[in-house]
Amino acid sequence: MNETITWRIMFYTAKFTRKQVETFVADLKKETNFGGYSIDQVTFDRATSDLLYITFQFEAQQKLDDPLIHKMVKYLYARAVHPGHLDTKQYYQIVNQSSQKLGIDYFTSGDRQMDITFWGTE
Repeated sequence: MNETITWRIMFYTAKFTRKQVETFVADLKKETNFGGYSIDQVTFDRATSDLLYITFQFEAQQKLDDPLIHKMVKYLYARAVHPGHLDTKQYYQIVNQSSQKLGIDYFTSGDRQMDITFWGTE
């Protein structure tokens, strides 16, 4: 049985521009799936002086474990850092770093929801 997963992703405006996040959203809207999971919707919700907010929803066939979630979040971060084009070298440069070094925080609230903040690297 498929379950809708909702991730609220926040981007720190000191490290990510609105244009960068808009391109990130447009890139994901072009995708039919997210690592094999069907993408339901990606929306740019709002902006404040400190954060840009999006909602990302996809369908999962089973519960996601922590190592998989960690990889998925880093993939999204890589897409945000390299909007419009992400090659293999760029992907591995990001994925091989710790979430702490990249400036990624996330908090799971239940099985199907998560809040993610991309603070960005120093």
